[in-house]
Amino acid sequence: MPTIRKILVPVDFSDASRSAASYAIELAEQLAAGDASVSVDALHAWQLAGFATPTSELAKDTERQLRAELDGFLGEFGAKIPVRSHLRLGVPYQEIVQAAKEYESDLVIMGTTGKTGLEHFLIGSVAERVVRAAPVPVLTVRLPAR
Repeated sequence: MPTIRKILVPVDFSDASRSAASYAIELAEQLAAGDASVSVDALHAWQLAGFATPTSELAKDTERQLRAELDGFLGEFGAKIPVRSHLRLGVPYQEIVQAAKEYESDLVIMGTTGKTGLEHFLIGSVAERVVRAAPVPVLTVRLPAR
């Protein structure tokens, strides 16, 4: 069984990513019970509107707002292990896959809404693309049935 020391959890602030973040943090805390070197990297990847540039005021304002939202989102969990937050500008699934490599993640845990059929075909699935391209195992967490 491989050792899990670094978990990457992509978040988009949805209920599905909240479930995934909760799962990732709880798993990391359990794994850390005997080894304090377990950590979580929380990542929000975002794309700019086509008319904006990365150095525009719109991009800078958006990044500030996202940083505050990410910090608030992660603060909800009261984690007992290190949780580092990251913002990345680019195509979300590509940024997640690249981050898994750069952060030397052992596992990616991400939320999924479980969309199927036409909605899945039209919108696509970031989780599905990450599963196909990630260099490490990906655990998807679905929202509980209502």
